[in-house]
Amino acid sequence: MFKLIYIGPKEFRILIYRLTMTGIIILIGFNFGSWFYLYSVSKFNSKVTLRNFASILNTSAQKNLELDIDGDKVIVKSDELKGWMEPYIRAYSGKEDIRFSSKFNDYLIHIAVTTNVEPVDAKFEFGDDGKVAIFKQAVQGKKFNISKSATKIINTIRENKSSVQLVVDVVDPDLTLEKVNDLGIKTLLAVGESDFTGSHNARIHNIKVGTTKFNGSIIKPGEEFSFNSILGEVDEKTGYLPELVIKSGKIIPEFGGGLCQLSTTVFRAAILAGLPILERRPHSFPVKYYNPQGFDATIYPGVVDLKFTNNTQGHILLQTKLEGTKLFVELYGSSDDRQVVVDGPHQYDQKTNGAMKAYFIRTISYANGEKKEDRFNSNYQAPFAQARNPLE
Repeated sequence: MFKLIYIGPKEFRILIYRLTMTGIIILIGFNFGSWFYLYSVSKFNSKVTLRNFASILNTSAQKNLELDIDGDKVIVKSDELKGWMEPYIRAYSGKEDIRFSSKFNDYLIHIAVTTNVEPVDAKFEFGDDGKVAIFKQAVQGKKFNISKSATKIINTIRENKSSVQLVVDVVDPDLTLEKVNDLGIKTLLAVGESDFTGSHNARIHNIKVGTTKFNGSIIKPGEEFSFNSILGEVDEKTGYLPELVIKSGKIIPEFGGGLCQLSTTVFRAAILAGLPILERRPHSFPVKYYNPQGFDATIYPGVVDLKFTNNTQGHILLQTKLEGTKLFVELYGSSDDRQVVVDGPHQYDQKTNGAMKAYFIRTISYANGEKKEDRFNSNYQAPFAQARNPLE
């Protein structure tokens, strides 16, 4: 039995609207699905249908595949090639097919890790003629292009070929000889100085290795300088020698003893240049190499760092020099006419056991008339009572 239902004009309009919208949605979905299917097939190859792609993969996987990675040849055995593929059930047809598995992605990531090389910036020095010259050439880096290489491998297998050249992009360094004129390095901003008279041969050796590593470093405008980031690993492999240091109240040999001579001298240069100090810690007790006491900075990789910011408008060039037993750290850049006055360091509360306190005050006067005053305190315990840093 059919039952007649009366539909008023308003209800009739709503019904027509809903039916129309439903039809539009179905039509759009059908067209989009058809377009996506045709696009997927055409991106692969208009002559190769999804139906027979599985057989092509199976055929290609029966032989080895040679990869050319920036001139290095790598052979992927057929067994490994088969491991890149996995069966799956197509959602729209319910039929079993083959696709590339996560092992393929993992293999490409492994290539990237072993291929990628970070670019190295050029290093410069400020000569006596007042010009910046290069003393260490920039080195281009390499980056394995995973996306493009994956496409080339898939196309090679699809075409049943046995070799493919993968894509490795060249990465240019930030600083090259061609860019040096745009760095704004024109003026000597400040010079830090210290004297390591009386140091043992191993300590002198470590100081020389460290100064070589830092010489020519460039600090970009707004960049945070981290002593430990530039220093890197401190061990036998990086050229350092064991030197007697004071650690936890004991005298023991440790690689890199004496590097605080460099951090102290860098700190002094940054102070005199009027750069904001973000992190600085004095030594745990007075050390003769860092006279006058109260003007030092200790470091230890992973524990204690020296940090400051380049708040000038130009790049800053850090240059190190050794003259006899004197170490100099020069900072070159673009002057903004700031004036720096240091009052101290002043020692006080000195004890008979060698413990003391010290401080100095830095006043920076800027070209716009503003002034900024900072106080830097040091609290030194008696020698051998406690040592925070073995690289002193």
